Amino acid sequence: MSKELKFKFKKPHKNQLLILKSTSRFVTVMAGRRFGKTDCMMTLACLTAAKGKRVFFICPTFKQCRDWYKNILQLIPGEIILNQNKTDLTLELVNGGLIKFFSGEPDAIERCRGYECELCLIDEFCNIANQNYVFYDIVRPLVSITNGRVFLISTPKSTGNFFYQAYLKGKNSQDGFESFKFTSLDNPFFPVAEYEQIKATTPSITFEQEYDCNPQANASNPFKEADINRNIIPVLSTEPTVVYGIDIAKGATEDSDQTCIIGLSATGKQTYFERFRLNDYEAQYQKILNLPYPQALKVIDSSSFSAGGVIYERIRKEGHSIVGFEFTSKSKAPLIYSLITAIEKDEIKYLEQVADELKIMEMKYSDKSNVVKFAAQTGTGMHDDAVAALGMAWKYLQRTLPNENFMSYFGFA
Repeated sequence: MSKELKFKFKKPHKNQLLILKSTSRFVTVMAGRRFGKTDCMMTLACLTAAKGKRVFFICPTFKQCRDWYKNILQLIPGEIILNQNKTDLTLELVNGGLIKFFSGEPDAIERCRGYECELCLIDEFCNIANQNYVFYDIVRPLVSITNGRVFLISTPKSTGNFFYQAYLKGKNSQDGFESFKFTSLDNPFFPVAEYEQIKATTPSITFEQEYDCNPQANASNPFKEADINRNIIPVLSTEPTVVYGIDIAKGATEDSDQTCIIGLSATGKQTYFERFRLNDYEAQYQKILNLPYPQALKVIDSSSFSAGGVIYERIRKEGHSIVGFEFTSKSKAPLIYSLITAIEKDEIKYLEQVADELKIMEMKYSDKSNVVKFAAQTGTGMHDDAVAALGMAWKYLQRTLPNENFMSYFGFA
């Protein structure tokens, strides 16, 4: 080394230090939010580069690569940087050390081919698609000639992916793997009061994974049966309906789903329930248009190229109180998480028919698309029309309820 390198990274806390002291070749770090995963890997990258080694840092997106590149520049004194390429996101040090960033996005990850390094760090590995392929076809060859090391770092996202399999390998000391697991509170600087507040206001399924670092079983039901049963009501409420959730059927055969309409009162009680299968578009339109309480907000599945989209546009143009909700893999998950929270907090009440659907819901993680999907369990012969309708109604109920006059806080009437 031609010059002593002095880095400016943060002093690791005691649990980060356990990771940094590992000598295993393949290391899996499963840790909760704000544990300090990325800071720990930045430190490791600097320490390895200080020995004249090549370090590759893979992030889920190119934007994250740019952010971490800027951050790592702040850790390294400028006088010991030989070359820096902001386009290529590469740093060369005077001692021959190198730190290079790659995006983990499907096409971009292929750019790792042809290189080799002594250390490969993959940040938030669960947010990278095709994990099995990325590890064995892309990352493993990077360290084959150098006998280098690989760190897989992430907050967990279900048990149905390669990251969790790698974690189990390390837990059982298989194939050169070592594993670490830490909750958010294992960071001694994480405020306990903040942890408790997040726990009280976050769906348990989310909190368990994101903060307590307990990955949910793939194909498990995100709704707890005890919570579901506690909120069942024997009959519809007679309170006025303020919002309807309307899930439009995608088909018209006996095996297809059905159009489902659920009404909720201002207190979150179910006031209306109807499920039907109609081939006649006009009949569906008339039934929706003539629901009780005409002033109630109607929230309808308006997904592109669907009957719901057509009905939504027609009713909207006629000036009625209606909003569209388009179901996608990204929009459905927040809808379900919000419903989970409402049920856990006893903020919503529903009939047993709706509860029956909630009990057969399942959460599936796709390693290929890196998306969590919610749907009725396969093999049950049931659909999730009622859950979708309830979710839409609940989402928009929050927007229809009157709030305090916030203007009074600013001295206005």
